[in-house]
Amino acid sequence: MELKSIKNVTKLEQTRLQGIRTLITLLVVAFAVFLIYGPLFTLATFETFSGRVIGTTFAAIFTLLMTMFLLNKQTEIEQEYKKSERVFDEKVVLYKKILDQAQNVLEDGQIDSKEILSLPLTMIKLNMLGGNNTIRIYTEFASTINEIYVAGEDEVVQITEPQKQQIYTLLFRFSRQCRLNLGISDTRINEKIFKKTISAVEQSSEAVMGKRDMSKYTFNGETLAKSRLVLAVVKDYVSKNPNTSFDDLKKAFPDEWQAGGAKSSNRAVFVRLIEAKKLSKDKGHRKHFIKEGETIQLSDEVIAVSNQWGIGNIGDFVDGSNNNHNTDISK
Repeated sequence: MELKSIKNVTKLEQTRLQGIRTLITLLVVAFAVFLIYGPLFTLATFETFSGRVIGTTFAAIFTLLMTMFLLNKQTEIEQEYKKSERVFDEKVVLYKKILDQAQNVLEDGQIDSKEILSLPLTMIKLNMLGGNNTIRIYTEFASTINEIYVAGEDEVVQITEPQKQQIYTLLFRFSRQCRLNLGISDTRINEKIFKKTISAVEQSSEAVMGKRDMSKYTFNGETLAKSRLVLAVVKDYVSKNPNTSFDDLKKAFPDEWQAGGAKSSNRAVFVRLIEAKKLSKDKGHRKHFIKEGETIQLSDEVIAVSNQWGIGNIGDFVDGSNNNHNTDISK
């Protein structure tokens, strides 16, 4: 029972317990030396030469034992410190990577197959370094991400606002447990502070949601979300103009329609498929439709349409398509 309780305490508590044990051991040795040194010094001072030799010898032995004990303890402490330092650094790197991965999911508001496939390996690494409660909470997070992805129909699944709140709550619980596991603090964050933090995140999400255009559009009798609308319009144009080249399509759907006024080489209605794949690899998540059946074959290139559409740029695309190609897109 005692061994089990020791295993469950934090590193900080283990250090404190080890310090108490060391102090007790030193006190016991000091008390033993006190009991024995008195008679030995009396014998060595007032009696025969042999008594002095015996007394001095025992004193030297006790001093040697004390020195060996202290040196061994110092060596153990240094080795434990170095090991703990290496493990601490590895944990920080792993925990930060987990939070960075979650940040990518929350920022682009979608989950893809690459992110799903990374979860098992992260879980394996966490089982090697993390504490029990840290692993348990991350397991809940991974299960939630899996459930959201499985419930979706496409390879890239959009995350709803309620789902984002659920993910945020799990990440807060995870970071709070990481704080304990790393020994940054030996107490949990106050529950009131924790609830206030969650509330602040919810308010921020509600504020963003209030300004977000969640409407869908109708094209060729289909009701489509923004990114799927753009893909459908470009595919329709190419099917009606099969000899379209890359440069021709750039003139038909200029970069400015996606950039929303911003000047950036990464902002375009579509790019070459090879560029889209490289960007996906560099960024760690897809910014274009690159799945089989989503890419578009032109007369000279294979292209991938951007999936980065929102209230800031979809209006330019809709207006441009309606005015230049008579697409008749409507909300």
